[in-house]
Amino acid sequence: MNQLERHRILRNMDQLVQNTSYEVLKKECYLRRMLSEVMIAVIEDRYRDEASKHKKLFEKITKRGPTAFQTLLDICQGNFPAAYKLLKGGPVVAFNQNQNLNVGGQHETFNSTFHPNRRRAVSANFGESSQLAVQQQRLERLSIGSRSISAEDEDAKNNNQEIETTDGKMRLVEYLEPVQDLLKVKLTTRPQRPRLLEVYPMTSTRRGVIFIVNIIKYKNNTHPTRNGAEADRDNLLSLFRQLGFTVFYYEDLTNGDFQLLVKELKNSPHLSAECFAFYILAHGNHNKGWDKIYLNDNSILFVHDILKLFNNENCPKLIGRPKLFFFSICRGDRADFGQYRSDANTERDGMINRNKEPPTNMPTYADMYICFSTVPGFSAHRDTSLGSWLVESMCKVWAEHAHDTDVEQLMKLVGKEMARYRTENLGMQTLACEQYGFYDLLYLNPGYSVE
Repeated sequence: MNQLERHRILRNMDQLVQNTSYEVLKKECYLRRMLSEVMIAVIEDRYRDEASKHKKLFEKITKRGPTAFQTLLDICQGNFPAAYKLLKGGPVVAFNQNQNLNVGGQHETFNSTFHPNRRRAVSANFGESSQLAVQQQRLERLSIGSRSISAEDEDAKNNNQEIETTDGKMRLVEYLEPVQDLLKVKLTTRPQRPRLLEVYPMTSTRRGVIFIVNIIKYKNNTHPTRNGAEADRDNLLSLFRQLGFTVFYYEDLTNGDFQLLVKELKNSPHLSAECFAFYILAHGNHNKGWDKIYLNDNSILFVHDILKLFNNENCPKLIGRPKLFFFSICRGDRADFGQYRSDANTERDGMINRNKEPPTNMPTYADMYICFSTVPGFSAHRDTSLGSWLVESMCKVWAEHAHDTDVEQLMKLVGKEMARYRTENLGMQTLACEQYGFYDLLYLNPGYSVE
Protein backbone atom coordinates (compact mmCIF):
# COMPACT_ATOMS: atom_id res chain seq x y z
CA MET A 1 0.00 0.00 0.00
CA ASN A 2 1.17 3.52 -0.58
CA GLN A 3 2.05 5.96 2.17
CA LEU A 4 -1.24 7.83 1.96
CA GLU A 5 -3.18 4.62 2.62
CA ARG A 6 -0.75 3.57 5.35
CA HIS A 7 -1.04 6.89 7.16
CA ARG A 8 -4.82 6.86 6.84
CA ILE A 9 -4.85 3.67 8.89
CA LEU A 10 -2.34 4.89 11.46
CA ARG A 11 -3.97 8.30 11.94
CA ASN A 12 -7.40 6.74 12.54
CA MET A 13 -6.04 3.88 14.67
CA ASP A 14 -8.03 4.59 17.84
CA GLN A 15 -11.32 4.98 15.99
CA LEU A 16 -10.65 1.87 13.89
CA VAL A 17 -10.02 -0.15 17.06
CA GLN A 18 -13.26 1.13 18.58
CA ASN A 19 -15.30 0.26 15.48
CA THR A 20 -13.92 -3.22 14.74
CA SER A 21 -13.68 -6.57 16.49
CA TYR A 22 -10.20 -8.01 16.95
CA GLU A 23 -11.37 -11.62 16.65
CA VAL A 24 -13.41 -10.99 13.51
CA LEU A 25 -10.67 -8.91 11.88
CA LYS A 26 -8.01 -11.50 12.73
CA LYS A 27 -10.11 -14.29 11.24
CA GLU A 28 -10.91 -12.34 8.06
CA CYS A 29 -7.25 -11.39 7.52
CA TYR A 30 -6.29 -15.06 7.82
CA LEU A 31 -9.05 -16.32 5.52
CA ARG A 32 -8.18 -13.71 2.90
CA ARG A 33 -4.50 -14.74 3.11
CA MET A 34 -3.33 -11.31 4.18
CA LEU A 35 -1.85 -12.61 7.43
CA SER A 36 -0.33 -16.03 8.13
CA GLU A 37 -0.64 -18.17 11.23
CA VAL A 38 2.89 -17.18 12.24
CA MET A 39 2.10 -13.47 12.08
CA ILE A 40 -1.01 -13.85 14.19
CA ALA A 41 0.77 -16.11 16.66
CA VAL A 42 3.60 -13.60 17.10
CA ILE A 43 1.12 -10.79 17.81
CA GLU A 44 -0.81 -12.84 20.37
CA ASP A 45 2.37 -14.08 22.01
CA ARG A 46 3.97 -10.64 22.40
CA TYR A 47 0.87 -8.62 23.37
CA ARG A 48 -1.42 -9.82 26.12
CA ASP A 49 -4.10 -7.14 26.36
CA GLU A 50 -6.78 -6.89 23.68
CA ALA A 51 -6.15 -3.24 22.79
CA SER A 52 -2.43 -3.76 22.09
CA LYS A 53 -3.10 -6.84 19.95
CA HIS A 54 -5.79 -4.95 18.07
CA LYS A 55 -3.49 -2.02 17.27
CA LYS A 56 -0.61 -4.30 16.33
CA LEU A 57 -2.90 -6.14 13.92
CA PHE A 58 -3.64 -2.88 12.08
CA GLU A 59 0.07 -1.98 12.07
CA LYS A 60 0.91 -5.35 10.55
CA ILE A 61 -1.69 -4.83 7.84
CA THR A 62 0.07 -1.62 6.74
CA LYS A 63 3.11 -3.75 5.83
CA ARG A 64 1.35 -6.45 3.84
CA GLY A 65 1.87 -5.37 0.24
CA PRO A 66 0.16 -3.27 -2.44
CA THR A 67 -3.34 -4.82 -2.10
CA ALA A 68 -3.56 -4.84 1.70
CA PHE A 69 -5.54 -1.60 1.91
CA GLN A 70 -8.15 -2.79 -0.58
CA THR A 71 -8.42 -6.09 1.28
CA LEU A 72 -8.97 -4.24 4.54
CA LEU A 73 -11.63 -2.10 2.86
CA ASP A 74 -13.44 -5.26 1.68
CA ILE A 75 -13.33 -6.70 5.21
CA CYS A 76 -14.68 -3.52 6.77
CA GLN A 77 -17.37 -3.05 4.14
CA GLY A 78 -18.85 -6.44 5.02
CA ASN A 79 -18.34 -6.35 8.79
CA PHE A 80 -17.62 -2.86 10.11
CA PRO A 81 -19.52 -0.06 8.29
CA ALA A 82 -18.19 2.73 10.55
CA ALA A 83 -14.58 1.64 10.00
CA TYR A 84 -15.20 1.36 6.27
CA LYS A 85 -16.44 4.97 6.21
CA LEU A 86 -13.30 6.09 8.08
CA LEU A 87 -10.98 4.39 5.59
CA LYS A 88 -12.86 5.62 2.53
CA GLY A 89 -12.76 9.24 3.67
CA GLY A 90 -9.89 11.60 2.74
CA PRO A 91 -8.35 13.26 -0.29
CA VAL A 92 -7.85 10.21 -2.53
CA VAL A 93 -8.98 11.16 -6.04
CA ALA A 94 -9.04 8.80 -8.99
CA PHE A 95 -7.23 10.04 -12.05
CA ASN A 96 -9.52 11.17 -14.84
CA GLN A 97 -7.94 10.72 -18.24
CA ASN A 98 -10.51 13.07 -19.75
CA GLN A 99 -9.15 16.12 -17.93
CA ASN A 100 -8.47 18.99 -20.30
CA LEU A 101 -4.86 19.50 -21.31
CA ASN A 102 -3.32 22.34 -23.24
CA VAL A 103 -0.97 21.99 -26.18
CA GLY A 104 2.06 21.42 -23.93
CA GLY A 105 0.35 18.56 -22.14
CA GLN A 106 -0.22 20.55 -18.92
CA HIS A 107 -3.42 21.39 -17.11
CA GLU A 108 -4.77 24.71 -18.29
CA THR A 109 -5.76 25.85 -14.80
CA PHE A 110 -3.09 24.10 -12.73
CA ASN A 111 -1.48 27.29 -11.47
CA SER A 112 -4.13 29.96 -11.83
CA THR A 113 -4.97 31.19 -8.34
CA PHE A 114 -8.03 33.18 -9.35
CA HIS A 115 -9.50 30.59 -11.69
CA PRO A 116 -12.75 29.11 -10.29
CA ASN A 117 -12.05 25.65 -11.72
CA ARG A 118 -8.60 24.92 -10.32
CA ARG A 119 -8.17 21.18 -10.22
CA ARG A 120 -7.22 19.13 -7.19
CA ALA A 121 -3.88 17.30 -7.49
CA VAL A 122 -4.11 13.58 -8.29
CA SER A 123 -3.22 11.11 -5.56
CA ALA A 124 -0.85 8.18 -5.93
CA ASN A 125 -3.55 5.50 -6.22
CA PHE A 126 -4.48 2.96 -8.83
CA GLY A 127 -7.89 2.87 -10.45
CA GLU A 128 -10.41 0.46 -8.94
CA SER A 129 -10.31 -2.14 -11.71
CA SER A 130 -6.52 -2.40 -11.81
CA GLN A 131 -6.42 -2.51 -8.01
CA LEU A 132 -8.76 -5.49 -7.96
CA ALA A 133 -6.69 -7.25 -10.61
CA VAL A 134 -3.48 -6.73 -8.65
CA GLN A 135 -5.25 -7.94 -5.52
CA GLN A 136 -6.37 -11.14 -7.20
CA GLN A 137 -2.84 -11.88 -8.45
CA ARG A 138 -1.41 -11.18 -5.01
CA LEU A 139 -3.91 -13.47 -3.26
CA GLU A 140 -3.13 -16.27 -5.67
CA ARG A 141 0.57 -16.09 -4.77
CA LEU A 142 0.00 -16.16 -1.00
CA SER A 143 -0.15 -19.41 0.95
CA ILE A 144 -2.26 -19.89 4.08
CA GLY A 145 0.23 -22.12 5.85
CA SER A 146 2.77 -20.97 8.41
CA ARG A 147 5.72 -19.09 6.96
CA SER A 148 9.11 -18.13 8.28
CA ILE A 149 9.83 -14.58 9.40
CA SER A 150 12.52 -14.29 6.72
CA ALA A 151 9.99 -15.20 4.03
CA GLU A 152 7.66 -12.48 5.27
CA ASP A 153 10.47 -9.95 5.10
CA GLU A 154 11.26 -11.03 1.54
CA ASP A 155 7.67 -10.35 0.53
CA ALA A 156 7.98 -6.87 1.98
CA LYS A 157 11.15 -6.23 0.00
CA ASN A 158 9.55 -7.36 -3.24
CA ASN A 159 6.68 -4.97 -2.71
CA ASN A 160 8.87 -1.95 -1.85
CA GLN A 161 7.50 -1.82 1.69
CA GLU A 162 9.39 -0.70 4.79
CA ILE A 163 10.46 -3.78 6.75
CA GLU A 164 9.69 -3.61 10.45
CA THR A 165 12.93 -3.86 12.40
CA THR A 166 13.30 -5.34 15.86
CA ASP A 167 13.84 -1.91 17.40
CA GLY A 168 10.84 -0.38 15.63
CA LYS A 169 12.92 2.34 13.99
CA MET A 170 12.33 3.66 10.47
CA ARG A 171 14.65 2.79 7.62
CA LEU A 172 15.91 4.73 4.65
CA VAL A 173 13.96 3.33 1.67
CA GLU A 174 13.68 4.90 -1.76
CA TYR A 175 10.09 6.03 -2.37
CA LEU A 176 8.74 3.96 -5.28
CA GLU A 177 4.98 4.30 -4.91
CA PRO A 178 3.18 5.23 -8.16
CA VAL A 179 2.16 8.84 -8.72
CA GLN A 180 0.32 10.50 -11.58
CA ASP A 181 2.34 13.08 -13.52
CA LEU A 182 0.18 16.20 -13.71
CA LEU A 183 2.99 18.16 -15.32
CA LYS A 184 5.30 17.02 -18.08
CA VAL A 185 8.91 18.15 -17.68
CA LYS A 186 10.49 19.39 -20.91
CA LEU A 187 13.70 17.51 -21.67
CA THR A 188 17.13 18.94 -22.46
CA THR A 189 18.48 18.31 -25.97
CA ARG A 190 21.95 19.82 -25.47
CA PRO A 191 24.00 21.17 -22.54
CA GLN A 192 23.93 24.90 -21.89
CA ARG A 193 27.12 26.93 -22.47
CA PRO A 194 27.23 30.10 -20.35
CA ARG A 195 29.75 32.77 -21.29
CA LEU A 196 31.20 33.86 -17.93
CA LEU A 197 30.41 31.38 -15.15
CA GLU A 198 31.29 27.70 -14.79
CA VAL A 199 28.64 25.00 -14.59
CA TYR A 200 28.12 22.29 -11.98
CA PRO A 201 28.41 18.82 -13.60
CA MET A 202 24.92 17.45 -14.22
CA THR A 203 25.14 15.01 -17.10
CA SER A 204 25.61 11.56 -15.52
CA THR A 205 22.92 8.97 -14.92
CA ARG A 206 23.36 9.50 -11.15
CA ARG A 207 21.73 12.90 -11.52
CA GLY A 208 20.65 13.67 -8.00
CA VAL A 209 19.02 12.57 -4.76
CA ILE A 210 16.27 14.38 -2.88
CA PHE A 211 15.12 13.87 0.71
CA ILE A 212 11.55 15.11 1.28
CA VAL A 213 9.86 15.49 4.67
CA ASN A 214 6.15 16.33 4.65
CA ILE A 215 4.52 16.91 8.05
CA ILE A 216 0.75 16.70 7.55
CA LYS A 217 -0.63 15.87 11.00
CA TYR A 218 0.65 16.52 14.50
CA LYS A 219 0.44 14.37 17.62
CA ASN A 220 -2.22 15.52 20.08
CA ASN A 221 -3.28 18.17 17.53
CA THR A 222 -0.58 20.55 18.75
CA HIS A 223 -0.77 22.26 15.34
CA PRO A 224 -3.54 22.28 12.71
CA THR A 225 -3.54 19.58 10.06
CA ARG A 226 -1.83 20.82 6.89
CA ASN A 227 -4.69 20.15 4.48
CA GLY A 228 -3.53 20.08 0.87
CA ALA A 229 -0.10 18.68 1.72
CA GLU A 230 -0.95 15.49 -0.16
CA ALA A 231 -1.03 17.53 -3.37
CA ASP A 232 2.46 18.82 -2.56
CA ARG A 233 3.62 15.25 -2.26
CA ASP A 234 2.32 14.23 -5.67
CA ASN A 235 3.65 17.34 -7.41
CA LEU A 236 7.14 17.06 -5.91
CA LEU A 237 7.41 13.32 -6.54
CA SER A 238 6.34 13.76 -10.15
CA LEU A 239 8.72 16.68 -10.75
CA PHE A 240 11.88 15.23 -9.24
CA ARG A 241 11.37 11.76 -10.72
CA GLN A 242 11.14 13.31 -14.18
CA LEU A 243 14.28 15.30 -13.38
CA GLY A 244 16.07 11.99 -12.77
CA PHE A 245 16.44 12.23 -8.99
CA THR A 246 16.35 9.33 -6.56
CA VAL A 247 13.55 10.20 -4.13
CA PHE A 248 13.33 9.54 -0.41
CA TYR A 249 9.95 10.68 0.92
CA TYR A 250 8.62 10.57 4.48
CA GLU A 251 5.53 11.91 6.22
CA ASP A 252 4.89 12.92 9.83
CA LEU A 253 8.40 12.27 11.15
CA THR A 254 9.37 12.82 14.76
CA ASN A 255 12.73 14.37 15.56
CA GLY A 256 14.11 10.95 16.41
CA ASP A 257 12.93 9.53 13.07
CA PHE A 258 14.43 12.47 11.21
CA GLN A 259 17.85 12.24 12.84
CA LEU A 260 18.10 8.48 12.25
CA LEU A 261 17.10 8.73 8.59
CA VAL A 262 19.48 11.62 7.88
CA LYS A 263 22.32 9.71 9.54
CA GLU A 264 21.57 6.68 7.38
CA LEU A 265 21.37 8.84 4.26
CA LYS A 266 24.73 10.47 4.96
CA ASN A 267 26.34 7.05 5.42
CA SER A 268 24.76 5.61 2.28
CA PRO A 269 26.20 5.55 -1.26
CA HIS A 270 23.27 7.64 -2.54
CA LEU A 271 25.11 10.91 -1.87
CA SER A 272 27.56 10.12 -4.67
CA ALA A 273 25.00 11.68 -7.02
CA GLU A 274 25.82 14.97 -8.76
CA CYS A 275 23.27 17.03 -6.84
CA PHE A 276 21.60 16.86 -3.43
CA ALA A 277 18.22 18.42 -2.63
CA PHE A 278 16.38 18.69 0.68
CA TYR A 279 12.71 19.66 0.91
CA ILE A 280 10.69 20.04 4.10
CA LEU A 281 7.05 21.09 4.38
CA ALA A 282 5.69 21.81 7.85
CA HIS A 283 4.46 24.44 10.26
CA GLY A 284 7.23 26.83 11.28
CA ASN A 285 8.10 30.16 12.82
CA HIS A 286 10.83 32.80 12.89
CA ASN A 287 11.95 34.27 16.19
CA LYS A 288 14.93 36.51 16.94
CA GLY A 289 16.68 35.60 13.72
CA TRP A 290 16.11 31.86 14.02
CA ASP A 291 13.88 29.82 11.71
CA LYS A 292 12.35 26.78 13.37
CA ILE A 293 10.30 23.88 12.06
CA TYR A 294 7.74 21.86 14.03
CA LEU A 295 7.87 18.10 13.47
CA ASN A 296 5.12 15.56 14.12
CA ASP A 297 5.87 15.24 17.85
CA ASN A 298 5.97 19.07 18.19
CA SER A 299 9.75 18.92 18.55
CA ILE A 300 11.64 21.85 17.04
CA LEU A 301 14.13 21.55 14.21
CA PHE A 302 16.14 24.67 13.42
CA VAL A 303 16.94 25.53 9.81
CA HIS A 304 20.56 26.32 10.63
CA ASP A 305 20.93 22.83 12.16
CA ILE A 306 19.71 21.25 8.91
CA LEU A 307 22.23 23.25 6.89
CA LYS A 308 24.93 22.28 9.38
CA LEU A 309 24.16 18.58 8.87
CA PHE A 310 25.12 18.86 5.21
CA ASN A 311 27.95 21.39 5.25
CA ASN A 312 31.51 20.55 4.20
CA GLU A 313 32.57 19.75 7.74
CA ASN A 314 29.78 17.32 8.59
CA CYS A 315 29.07 15.85 5.16
CA PRO A 316 32.34 15.58 3.18
CA LYS A 317 30.63 13.40 0.55
CA LEU A 318 28.91 16.53 -0.75
CA ILE A 319 32.00 18.75 -0.98
CA GLY A 320 31.95 20.58 -4.30
CA ARG A 321 28.46 19.33 -5.15
CA PRO A 322 25.43 21.63 -5.43
CA LYS A 323 23.08 21.40 -2.44
CA LEU A 324 19.53 22.75 -2.71
CA PHE A 325 17.36 23.39 0.37
CA PHE A 326 13.68 24.25 0.24
CA PHE A 327 11.72 25.22 3.35
CA SER A 328 7.97 25.45 2.79
CA ILE A 329 7.18 26.83 6.24
CA CYS A 330 5.66 29.90 7.86
CA ARG A 331 8.23 32.32 9.28
CA GLY A 332 5.78 34.27 11.39
CA ASP A 333 2.04 34.92 11.62
CA ARG A 334 1.80 38.27 9.84
CA ALA A 335 -0.32 38.36 6.71
CA ASP A 336 1.25 40.26 3.82
CA PHE A 337 -1.24 42.67 2.24
CA GLY A 338 1.39 44.78 0.50
CA GLN A 339 2.70 48.30 1.05
CA TYR A 340 2.73 51.58 -0.82
CA ARG A 341 6.07 52.38 -2.41
CA SER A 342 8.28 54.95 -0.73
CA ASP A 343 11.72 56.43 -1.41
CA ALA A 344 14.61 54.95 0.56
CA ASN A 345 18.28 55.78 0.80
CA THR A 346 20.87 53.12 0.12
CA GLU A 347 24.35 52.74 1.50
CA ARG A 348 27.31 50.79 0.24
CA ASP A 349 29.60 48.90 2.58
CA GLY A 350 33.34 49.14 2.02
CA MET A 351 35.10 46.42 0.05
CA ILE A 352 38.24 44.55 1.05
CA ASN A 353 41.24 44.45 -1.29
CA ARG A 354 40.15 42.20 -4.15
CA ASN A 355 43.67 41.98 -5.51
CA LYS A 356 44.86 40.12 -2.43
CA GLU A 357 45.51 36.40 -3.05
CA PRO A 358 42.61 34.35 -1.60
CA PRO A 359 43.42 31.72 1.07
CA THR A 360 43.53 28.06 0.10
CA ASN A 361 41.45 26.61 2.95
CA MET A 362 37.89 25.44 2.25
CA PRO A 363 34.80 27.24 3.58
CA THR A 364 32.51 25.38 5.99
CA TYR A 365 29.42 26.34 4.01
CA ALA A 366 29.67 26.24 0.22
CA ASP A 367 27.68 25.28 -2.88
CA MET A 368 24.40 25.78 -0.99
CA TYR A 369 21.27 27.38 -2.41
CA ILE A 370 18.52 27.99 0.16
CA CYS A 371 14.91 28.87 -0.56
CA PHE A 372 12.14 29.86 1.85
CA SER A 373 8.49 30.05 0.88
CA THR A 374 8.21 33.48 2.51
CA VAL A 375 10.25 36.21 4.21
CA PRO A 376 10.88 36.40 7.99
CA GLY A 377 7.86 37.44 10.03
CA PHE A 378 5.25 36.45 7.46
CA SER A 379 3.06 33.41 6.95
CA ALA A 380 3.13 31.06 3.97
CA HIS A 381 -0.04 30.13 2.11
CA ARG A 382 -1.33 26.67 1.25
CA ASP A 383 -4.37 25.80 -0.88
CA THR A 384 -6.38 23.03 0.82
CA SER A 385 -6.84 21.28 -2.53
CA LEU A 386 -3.76 22.17 -4.57
CA GLY A 387 -1.15 22.49 -1.86
CA SER A 388 1.47 25.09 -1.00
CA TRP A 389 1.87 28.12 -3.23
CA LEU A 390 5.63 27.51 -3.37
CA VAL A 391 5.33 23.88 -4.48
CA GLU A 392 2.58 24.57 -7.00
CA SER A 393 4.37 27.45 -8.71
CA MET A 394 7.78 25.76 -8.51
CA CYS A 395 6.59 22.54 -10.15
CA LYS A 396 4.93 24.45 -12.98
CA VAL A 397 7.97 26.67 -13.66
CA TRP A 398 10.55 23.90 -13.38
CA ALA A 399 8.58 21.58 -15.65
CA GLU A 400 8.42 24.29 -18.31
CA HIS A 401 11.91 25.81 -18.08
CA ALA A 402 14.35 23.44 -16.32
CA HIS A 403 15.54 22.07 -19.66
CA ASP A 404 17.38 25.30 -20.54
CA THR A 405 17.41 27.53 -17.43
CA ASP A 406 19.68 27.39 -14.37
CA VAL A 407 18.27 26.92 -10.87
CA GLU A 408 18.75 30.49 -9.65
CA GLN A 409 16.89 31.91 -12.63
CA LEU A 410 14.24 29.22 -12.21
CA MET A 411 13.63 30.39 -8.66
CA LYS A 412 13.38 34.00 -9.81
CA LEU A 413 10.65 32.86 -12.19
CA VAL A 414 9.01 30.92 -9.36
CA GLY A 415 9.04 34.05 -7.22
CA LYS A 416 7.45 36.12 -9.99
CA GLU A 417 4.82 33.43 -10.57
CA MET A 418 4.00 33.13 -6.88
CA ALA A 419 3.79 36.93 -6.56
CA ARG A 420 0.68 36.78 -8.76
CA TYR A 421 -1.18 34.69 -6.19
CA ARG A 422 -3.74 36.29 -3.87
CA THR A 423 -6.03 35.02 -1.16
CA GLU A 424 -9.66 36.09 -1.05
CA ASN A 425 -8.72 39.03 1.18
CA LEU A 426 -5.79 39.93 -1.12
CA GLY A 427 -3.04 38.34 0.99
CA MET A 428 0.19 37.64 -0.90
CA GLN A 429 3.52 35.91 -0.41
CA THR A 430 7.15 36.77 -1.24
CA LEU A 431 9.75 34.13 -2.07
CA ALA A 432 13.07 34.43 -0.21
CA CYS A 433 16.26 32.80 -1.53
CA GLU A 434 19.91 33.03 -0.53
CA GLN A 435 23.11 31.26 -1.42
CA TYR A 436 26.18 30.16 0.52
CA GLY A 437 29.11 29.95 -1.88
CA PHE A 438 26.86 28.90 -4.75
CA TYR A 439 29.11 30.42 -7.42
CA ASP A 440 28.56 28.13 -10.42
CA LEU A 441 25.45 27.70 -12.51
CA LEU A 442 23.29 24.63 -11.97
CA TYR A 443 21.43 23.30 -15.00
CA LEU A 444 19.30 20.26 -14.19
CA ASN A 445 19.38 18.91 -17.78
CA PRO A 446 16.31 16.64 -17.50
CA GLY A 447 16.52 13.71 -19.88
CA TYR A 448 20.08 14.51 -21.01
CA SER A 449 23.05 12.26 -20.26
CA VAL A 450 26.47 11.73 -21.79
CA GLU A 451 26.76 8.17 -20.42
